[in-house]
Amino acid sequence: MPNYDLYVRTQSRRTKYPRRLNLPSVEAAHEVALRLARILVEGRSCWEGLAIAACDDFTVEAADETGQIVLTVPGRWMWAHLVQAQVRSSHNRPRA
Repeated sequence: MPNYDLYVRTQSRRTKYPRRLNLPSVEAAHEVALRLARILVEGRSCWEGLAIAACDDFTVEAADETGQIVLTVPGRWMWAHLVQAQVRSSHNRPRA
């Protein structure tokens, strides 16, 4: 299985996720990158130094074994996606 490294890039720095991920495909790496972006946007990160990701100005990048970036997940997109999901779920709640 291929190995992937994840990075969170902001305007001022690029931080590598501490572990290399052994995943079956780039699609699997994409799912993990989406999950990481969601965690950062929701502000649940305990990854030191990434509390800045509470704002939407970051990108999660996945690099293959050669170091080439194979996909990116922009925080701005994830933030908009989560806000839309919250609006949809609040419209679907039964009223008291």
